[in-house]
Amino acid sequence: MIKSKQLAQALFELSNEKVENLDAKFFDFLEKRNLKAQMPSILYHLERITELDLEKRGVQIEVAHQISADTVNKIKSFLEKVSPGSGVSRKPEVIKIRKELIGGFRGKFNGVIYDSSIMAGLKKLEELIIK
Repeated sequence: MIKSKQLAQALFELSNEKVENLDAKFFDFLEKRNLKAQMPSILYHLERITELDLEKRGVQIEVAHQISADTVNKIKSFLEKVSPGSGVSRKPEVIKIRKELIGGFRGKFNGVIYDSSIMAGLKKLEELIIK
């Protein structure tokens, strides 16, 4: 039996190839093989695969609260300055809310984490006080 995760992966890969009428063809495939009951699970896995792909290709920004598009652009400009020529400003972003950051942001791009959060500052201060 074909697993929903495999179907989601196949659908994701085919969607990147710009297959014409992919949705209709996919639904026909599911119907012919009596797999329509797997649709909720396929959708779940497809969302996860898409999210992971976006995180790999783009910029991850973690903040303590919702931010405006202007703030996102400023963060991406900052990341462009510390990583010249990376093209970070043209990459898609994934924004995650992390209350524990208190304020500021944490940006991840090309495997490098840029931590400009209040939490990181407090940890550094704590380390200095303890020494």
